[in-house]
Amino acid sequence: MPLNSSKAAQIQAVTLKTFASRQKTVVFVTLAAGTYSYTATSVILRPQQVVDPQILSASGGRPVPAFDQVLIAPLGTSFTGVVFIADTPTATSGAVSAAQKYEVIEALPVGLVPGGTHIRALLRRMR
Repeated sequence: MPLNSSKAAQIQAVTLKTFASRQKTVVFVTLAAGTYSYTATSVILRPQQVVDPQILSASGGRPVPAFDQVLIAPLGTSFTGVVFIADTPTATSGAVSAAQKYEVIEALPVGLVPGGTHIRALLRRMR
């Protein structure tokens, strides 16, 4: 049974309410026309929980995680032109250079509603 528009709107509203107490501010660093810009964005940022030790890597060594952090953002968040994400609430070049940085592996809309209710991005730590 497909969702009608009012049920889809209710699901979207409830999803945004669940973000309320779990958000933290990070800085999206974008590059456009040779200029870096810094945008502070409220998201949920969580580390990868568990690596399954029974799934071996191709080299036969210990398993390597595919990503380091999971970022969950509201549906309207744009990842266009994002070079990396800095784990700092201050959107200045000094704060970004001192902060831990993550590259975006993929960012996809996910959720119950067609088109998604939020964006889940997989991040890899830049070393």
